[in-house]
Formats: sequence, C-alpha cells, structure tokens
Amino acid sequence: MIAWRAPSVAGLELTLRCPCRCLTCGSAAGKARVGELGHDEWLGVIAALADLGCRRMSLVGGEPLHYARWPDLVRAARARDMVVDMVTSGQGLDASVGERMREAGMSSATVSVDGLEATHDRQRAVPGCFQQALRAIRLVDGAGLKVGVTTQVNRETLPELEALAPVLQEAGVLGWQLQMTLPMGRAESRDLALGADEMPELLELLRRISTRPGLRPHITDNIGYGTCDDLRLRTIQGGFPRPWLGCRAGLDALGITSDGRVKGCLSMPDAYSEGSIRERPLKDLWNDPRAFAYNRQFIPESLSGPCATCEQARLCRGGCTSAALTLHGRPGTSTHCFRLHGDGCQ
Repeated sequence: MIAWRAPSVAGLELTLRCPCRCLTCGSAAGKARVGELGHDEWLGVIAALADLGCRRMSLVGGEPLHYARWPDLVRAARARDMVVDMVTSGQGLDASVGERMREAGMSSATVSVDGLEATHDRQRAVPGCFQQALRAIRLVDGAGLKVGVTTQVNRETLPELEALAPVLQEAGVLGWQLQMTLPMGRAESRDLALGADEMPELLELLRRISTRPGLRPHITDNIGYGTCDDLRLRTIQGGFPRPWLGCRAGLDALGITSDGRVKGCLSMPDAYSEGSIRERPLKDLWNDPRAFAYNRQFIPESLSGPCATCEQARLCRGGCTSAALTLHGRPGTSTHCFRLHGDGCQ
C-alpha cells in the first residue's frame, strides 16, 4: 500500500457527553455515544497519528472536559511533539482546569460563544452559560495559553456580531473564528441556518467588521470563497496568509469520533465514515487508496450547479464538503458561495 501524505491536523471527539443542549449542535451532543473509546484506545490513536506524521491535534466533543483523563492525552501527544488545542463550551472550566491545561502542555483553547448573553444562553439551553464562557476565556488567558473564540453564524447571531467584538476583546480573546450554522443535528428542524439570499448581508457585515480596530473575526471553511478579499477575510488576525485551497477533509485532515470511526472531517455525515480503528489500524484506513474519494479522487467534472462552470473550480472544488452534503445531499456544489452574491471589494 502506497502511503498517502501525512495528516497535518486531527480532530479527536473524546466524548459526545456535554452539559449543553445547543440548538445549533450538528452532532446533537448530550449523552455519550454507545461504545465510546477507552483510554488505552485513545492513547493508541495518538501513537498512530504521531507515526503517520500528524503535527496537530484538536480535542473536541461533546464537551472534551467531560473526558476525565484529557490531560494524559495532551501529555502523550506532546511527548510525540504534537501541538494540542481544545474546543470547549467553557462549562466546568475553573482556575484549576486552566492550570492543568498549562501543566499538560496544551497550546491553546477555543471557547464557543454564540452571540450576546441572551442569545448565547438560549441557543446553549444553559442559564449563565455566557458569563461562564467569558470567565473561562479569562482563566485560560490567565494560565498563559492562547485563547480564541468560535462563533456560530445564524439568523440570531448575525445581527449581534459587531456588538460581540468588543466584549470578546475585553475578555482577552486573541483569535475569533466564524462558522455558519448548518441545518443538521438539532439545527435541522429549526429556522436558524442562513439562506443563500442572506449571503450579501453576511459579506457586507464581514467587510465592515474587518476594518474595526482591535479584535476582528476570520471566516472558516464553510463561509466565503471566490471574492477578491477572501484571503483578507479568511486569514487569522496577525497570522500568515490563509488562502482557500479547497476542502482539506481526507487530504491532510481527519477526525475520529468518540466510538472510533474515521472521517475526513468530524462535521461530515456518518455515511462518510471510512471505517473504524477497532476494525482496521488507523494507518491502513488513512492510506487506503479507496478512502476519502470525494476529495482524493476529485475531478472538475464531478462539480454541479454554479460550481461546474466557475473559473475557480479546480482550486475551490465546490467549497466545504460538509456544507454541500448537508445543504444539497452531494459534494461539489454551493449556493452560499460569496462569489455568487457580488464581489464589489472595498
């Protein structure tokens, strides 16, 4: 078997347990999955990732802090020279947790903040969740780690982004990423996800907020594409230029669910699992020439809709695969691409 290139980043869904019941949660987290991986299995995953040459590991959930031995996993990854970060709701994150993050060698933590206080608490279904998220941000910052925020952009949070910026800045946030809520999981039956006709409003707001002094957001994989300022909107504040090079799922990124299934990206539907680490070694799953065919065997002729005739088709490959699957039932198409909704750069 010919080895595929090394994955640069892996997302580890440590558990589906979560204290929140977020209206926007694509995996409908709350209770643990049946048959979640044991600690020795996760240690084996980390060793296998290191053997593949993976450089970065992101601990996610559910709520990763509900996996009691997360510090041991961080130490195991650091012993193999991997950079480790965590995405957390901040629930249960106190000063002692911040100190354990530092001692274990974690590089950074990203706290989820979805809108201003009333909106965040309603979407998270936990009273006081917003204030705890801000406390968590300050505690992580105080522990000496880099701290970021991720925000779901939907019909309730979009009007609040500009007002949220100074609140996050005052709390000590260094980086702020935005991702669109997709109609999956708990969001599938709710009227939260932005429609294609709302992309001009989102693009206008992003261009306006990108010029504010201080903290500015950057867009992630399921937002944007094709405008003359996409690079500026996508690049992490103070970071290296970050152009859109198409979906990375299965090319140099992968995710592992809490019950051991391997996907190119954890937000992809279960039908796009490539197998289980309980059935085949991770090395074999990653290097299988039939795996991740939606990206590894991409041909421009597979694109549909407006993507089929776009001059950026070979580079973009239809935008975010998870968004395409959720919104259209197949990869390689997008109705939410900014390029379709005006490109008057400012």
